[in-house]
Amino acid sequence: MVRVPDKRQTLLHFLERGVAMVHLDARKAGVVVPPQYSQEPHLRLNLSYRYNIPDLEMSERRVQATLSFGGRPFRCVLPWGSIFGITSHAGEGQVWPEDLPGEVMEGIATRRAPNTPEATHAKPSLSCVASGNGGKPAAEPAEPDRPRPHLRLVH
Repeated sequence: MVRVPDKRQTLLHFLERGVAMVHLDARKAGVVVPPQYSQEPHLRLNLSYRYNIPDLEMSERRVQATLSFGGRPFRCVLPWGSIFGITSHAGEGQVWPEDLPGEVMEGIATRRAPNTPEATHAKPSLSCVASGNGGKPAAEPAEPDRPRPHLRLVH
C-alpha cells in the first residue's frame, strides 16, 4: 500500500523550493475566495514565500492568506478538503483523487482519450500519471507550447 503524502507537508515542501500552485474546488464548504471564482471546480492559486504574503497561515484545518486578484487583495480561506492537487514550479506535483471534483476527473479522462472530439478543445492543467515504475512518473507527451507538470495518482 502506498502512503499518501500529507497535504500540509506537501505544500510546505513545494514552498521551500519556490512557487506552489494549489488546485482546489472553490465550491466546497468553507472556501472563501473572490465571488467571481467561488463556483470554479478547478481554481488554481499560486503561493510563494517570495510573494511576502504577511498572513500566510497553514493550520491543521486550512490554508489562509491574503492574495492578489487583479491587483486587489482578498483574504482567502482554503480548507484542506477543498485542495485536490499541489504542483511546484519545478514540475513536481501531487494529487489526492478522493478530493477530485467530477468535472476535473472527466477532463483528465478526455485528455487521456485524444481521439474524442472533446479532447481537441479541452486543455485541463492536471493529469494523472501512473507511477508503477518505482515512483517515477511515466513519460507523457508534452504539449509543444507549454511544459506540463506531472502529478502522481495515489490509490
